[in-house]
This record gives sequence, C-alpha cells and structure tokens, in this order.
Amino acid sequence: MSREVFCQLTAGDANVLMSMLEQEADRPSPFSILLREKLNHSDVYFREDIPPNVVTIDTQVAFTVNGLSIGPQILVRNAEGLLPSFALSLHSMRGLAILGLAVGQKTEFLTDDGHSEVLSVQHILFQPEAEARLKQLGQRLIEPIDHAPQVVSFRPRPRRAVVSRDDDPDPSAA
Repeated sequence: MSREVFCQLTAGDANVLMSMLEQEADRPSPFSILLREKLNHSDVYFREDIPPNVVTIDTQVAFTVNGLSIGPQILVRNAEGLLPSFALSLHSMRGLAILGLAVGQKTEFLTDDGHSEVLSVQHILFQPEAEARLKQLGQRLIEPIDHAPQVVSFRPRPRRAVVSRDDDPDPSAA
C-alpha cells in the first residue's frame, strides 16, 4: 500500500481490523502487511464524524481495479467464500484495500500471487454512517406530537366561595 494514501476509519472498523490482525498472528503475507499498514496509517473517527465520501464496512461502493470498473459492491465483514456477486469481503485483498479510502483516492497493493493492482474509489452509493446521520437529523427537524390525554392537569382550580351554614362567627371576627 502506498504510504501517501490517507486512510480514514470509524472506531468500529478499526476494532474489526485489530481483531483480524490478532487472527493473522505472525504469518507474514501480503494481506497481513496491508492490514498492518491500514492500522498504522489511518485516522480514526467516531461513527458520527466520518465523512460521507469514505468507504466503511457495509458501504455500497463502485470502484476500478487497474482501470476496469467493478461494482457496485457492498463491503461486508464476512469471510471470503460463498458470497453473492454484489458483496466484497473485508477478508479479501480488494476489500481490505478499499476500506477507509475516500471517493477519488487510489491505492496500489500486491495480491497474494505477487501481482500489483491499483484500486480507485469512483462513487459511494450508500454509507451506513451517513444514512444514520440523515435519519437523526430528520428526527430532530420533526418534533413528535403527543396526542395522549393529560392524566393530571396542573392548571390552578378556581376557588369556590365557602358558605357557612352556622351563624357562629369565627374567632377572627371578634
């Protein structure tokens, strides 16, 4: 991975990568090297602060590999294997390489068979963090209306005049 690449991760994405690194142990491979580079050269953001143009886990993204268009695909944390064609595993070289890149950024990495690939992010169709911010903003703009009846009224009650039936004046009248 090129060191000029500016990688941005959510705290959750960084945690996933750290657990993947623990599983990799000390086996040197292109994947573990890229994984270490991601963790060493990234800025970590809170979920609500990550820019909407950055690839995070569960983002639907269109990208190119060596100039060929790929996607859109959803970056998933599932292991490689029997994934549908619209899914890209974070456990693959391409999936790991694209995580944390912003639209317009590119990175170069070595595949397991030693070939070089240049991956470039073209367009983000859906980012879960940006979607959550939009929903939260929409909820703030629309104040909920409570149509439930009031159980207790706190309005002052009108005072009623007390009419005494006995002719005995009270002691203050004396």
